[in-house]
Amino acid sequence: MSMAELSNPQLIEEMRWQLREIEARKAENVKALAGLAASGGVTEVTSPDEAVTVTVGPGGVIGEVRLTDKAMSVGAGALGAVITATIHRALTGDPAPRPKRPAPAEVEHDEPADTVFDL
Repeated sequence: MSMAELSNPQLIEEMRWQLREIEARKAENVKALAGLAASGGVTEVTSPDEAVTVTVGPGGVIGEVRLTDKAMSVGAGALGAVITATIHRALTGDPAPRPKRPAPAEVEHDEPADTVFDL
């Protein structure tokens, strides 16, 4: 029997049943999320520039992508690349790339022997 063939009381009862099913699934989801949070199975990774933060749960399920105001100041292509790289790092556990270290400044030294043997 299709929904169109049901009487009003039957339709109301069908809707009540569907609502109970939705509430039951909602309760299961809340319980599952609480279990994930308690188990520590959630990984949070932030991009090196701190513009993007991604939260990933067990099984690689992306829970959240947060953007800072800094993220909104770059172009769409660059932002997409940062989001994708951050998600990849969260899923694979790769560490954040280290910023390049500036070249050491040239410092004037005394004679090498003086530098080593200064007293």
